Amino acid sequence: MYPLPEPFALRDRTEADHAFLQALYLSTREDLQQALPDPALLQQLVAMQQTAQETGFRYRFPQARQLLLLRSGLPIGRVVVDTGQHALRLVDIAITPQARRSGAATAVLAALQAHALAQGLPLCLAVAHTNHAAQSLYRKRGFATASEDDLLAQMVWQGAPA
Repeated sequence: MYPLPEPFALRDRTEADHAFLQALYLSTREDLQQALPDPALLQQLVAMQQTAQETGFRYRFPQARQLLLLRSGLPIGRVVVDTGQHALRLVDIAITPQARRSGAATAVLAALQAHALAQGLPLCLAVAHTNHAAQSLYRKRGFATASEDDLLAQMVWQGAPA
């Protein structure tokens, strides 16, 4: 797979991870939390949005691996990676708010960069223009913007790890 330095690790996602993944998705949707103060309605909408996101991933990247990111054996995030013929793509990475800025995303990126380098592939990803922290991290890791639209920047890394 993609070896990470201790205390981090990746493992395949299982059905038993559903509750964690639901809570993780909710933590990434502050917009919905602010717009819907009714917890029952919020839970329904989040479940629908999460299902739509996962369906979209499976449709666009049917061979992608859905992985759980662990720190000291406990789940702290999710990583979706697609190995294509011409590129390795980080489809999505989400980390719990408590684990952000802990080095977890950097460890994942370094492992993916090492794998891409070994396979002779570029590493690609898309990032929202509003996600300044992620954009900064990606630039520090040597990613460059390849194209962009109103919502997303498509970034690519093609060289040795930063």
